[in-house]
This record gives sequence, structure tokens and C-alpha cells, in this order.
Amino acid sequence: MSAIGVRRSAAARHPTAQGGPSDRALDKLAGRAAIALRLSSAVTCAVVGPLAATGGVSAAWLAVVITVLCGWSAAFAWRVYRSGLSPALVLTDIAVIAAIVATQGHVVPAGMTADGTSWILPLASTAIYISLLALRPAIGLPALTLVAVAYVATVPHPADAWFLVVQSTVTAILVGLIRRSGRKADAVVGASLQAGQELRAEAADRADEREHHRQLHDTMLSTLTMVAAGAFDGPSPTLSAQAARDLDVVRGIPAGPPGDRARPADLRARLEQVTAAAPLRARLTAAAVSLPQSVTEDIAASVAEALRNVARHAGVDEAEVSVRGGPGWATVEITDRGRGFDPRSVAPAPRGIRESISGRMIATGGTGVVTSAPGQGTTVVLRWPG
Repeated sequence: MSAIGVRRSAAARHPTAQGGPSDRALDKLAGRAAIALRLSSAVTCAVVGPLAATGGVSAAWLAVVITVLCGWSAAFAWRVYRSGLSPALVLTDIAVIAAIVATQGHVVPAGMTADGTSWILPLASTAIYISLLALRPAIGLPALTLVAVAYVATVPHPADAWFLVVQSTVTAILVGLIRRSGRKADAVVGASLQAGQELRAEAADRADEREHHRQLHDTMLSTLTMVAAGAFDGPSPTLSAQAARDLDVVRGIPAGPPGDRARPADLRARLEQVTAAAPLRARLTAAAVSLPQSVTEDIAASVAEALRNVARHAGVDEAEVSVRGGPGWATVEITDRGRGFDPRSVAPAPRGIRESISGRMIATGGTGVVTSAPGQGTTVVLRWPG
């Protein structure tokens, strides 16, 4: 896009992200927890592994395992910090940990694996916590069987494997309950926010109506009163100029009833019109979302401006528009795979992205964020409420 190209946001790439406030908050918390778990487990294993090494432990194997674990943990933490927990990153973490678990016959004394005190078992547990915090159970639980199989296949008495199974089940249930409760709370808060927005829009409509009535009284009605009172005996330049000004006032009054701005409108249908009229191919993937008319129009105008920027600056002829939403909230993303840009190199301007997208969304009670990098395309994320 012009100044509109960007790496996709972490929330957009997150496998469980639904766009609601509670999901975004939990995703952020899950990322922080994953970093803490992976780094702390690497440090613990790097200390305990050599200390617990006795006869039968291969020093070469232990050195390789500790090096791989610490290197992967650092890379994992950096990627999560930069981009959030993505499905590919979490699945790679599972594969790495499963591979390390499979080496415990070379790096853990046989006595420790026999009595269930292997330092590998807590490491396997971290993979379970991280994956179920980030992935849906339908994906996370099957993936975790790799860790369980690796553990069972490499210990002489795999009775402790039940701990991994119970841990996976309990964690999946708890995370599911937390997410479900959060989404229910989002729905309640969203409905309340929408009701408040509608009340504010209605109050603004009433204020506009009173202002229009005042304008009519001060202009058109005053002119007609003067004519009726015989203030002008014939054609008058003054009367013509006054009538022209009165006509401008009348044209500035909205034709629809005052309540139209608060009336619910179909955001998907409106964006279908916008994408159909865009100066490039715009693929729309949209959930059915109903928002106040005024908010719908502001979002539609922001999307139209973003698509125009793609056509003018991105060097591509295609963009994607996706919509998620629920009662009282919506998240719209406009993404292109064009040339991108460095947002820091864009000089401030009174119009363009800052005013036509971010400024418009802020004015309607939402947010408009543009992220990009050279050669990595651009993403515009519009959220309402902000």
C-alpha cells in the first residue's frame, strides 16, 4: 500500500485469536508465559543435567542436548517476543522437545528414569503448557502425542507417562473454560458498548436536529418572513444572495431521519460494495457483523482509502480484506503482499493514512493501525471499539 504495508500482526496470525478483547489479552499473556517457561526450563536443564550426570551418561550427548535446548529456547523466545505465538512456531517447539525427550537414555542416569525423577519430564511438561495455551485442543492434543510417545519409548518403566496425559487433559479443559468465559464476557461488554454508542449517536442526532432547526430559523424562515412583510418590493441582489446562502444551509441538512446514524447496519454488505468498487482485486472474507450506521460508514471509508493506497503504492493488483466480529465489536484487516515501506520514513501529513484511516477511526471510537516493512507487504488493522 502506500504508507500502508505491513507484517501481519501477531493477533492476526495467532491460531486461536478471535479478535475479541479477552482473546487478545489471553494471547498476549500466553506469549509471555511461553517465553518464561521455555527459558526457565532451558536454564534448569542446563544446570541440573550436568549435576545429575553419573555413570552411563554420555558427556557428548549431554553437551549436544543442552546446547540445542538453550539455542532453541533463545530463538523461540525471540520469535514469540517479535511476532507472537504462531502455529508453526509452537509445532516446531513440540518437535524439538520431543527429539530431546527421545535422547534421555543417553543423558539421564537409568536410576532417575526408573524412579520418575528424570529432569526430562518437567521439560516435556513445558511443551504441553505452551502448546495448549497457544493451540486449540483439536490441534494441540494430537501434536502432544509425539512428546508422550518419545517419553514412553525411552524409559524402562513408563508409568510416569500418565502424568503427561493428565496434565494435557486438565490444561486443555482449563484453557478452554477460560477462553469461553472471556468470550461470553466480551459479548456482554460489547452489547453494553454498542448500546452506549447508539445512545451517544442518538444524542448527537438530536443535537444536530436542534442545530438545523436553529439554522432554518435564522436563515430561511427569516428570509421568508422578510419577503412576506414586504421588505423587498421587487428583484433584489441582496435577496438573491441571502436565498443562495439559505439554499446551502438546506443542502447541508441530512436527508434521512435523525435516528439513521444509530440504526444497525450490515458491515459485511457495506464492505462488499466497497471491495466491488475498489481499483484492484479485493478478496473479502467477512463474518456477519452489525454495527451502528455511522460506525459502519466510517469503517467502510477507511477500508476504501486503504485499498486506494494499495493500488497507488504497493505495486500489486490484489489485496485481502477480512472481517471478524460479534455483538458490539469488529476487527477488519486489509493486507497486501506488495513492496511495503518503513513507517518511520513517512513524513507526517495532514491527510492520508494519519487522517483518512487512523484519524477517522479514532473519531468514531475505534483504532486504525498500519504496520509494514520494506519487501514484506502491509497490513491495516481497524478495530471498533478501540
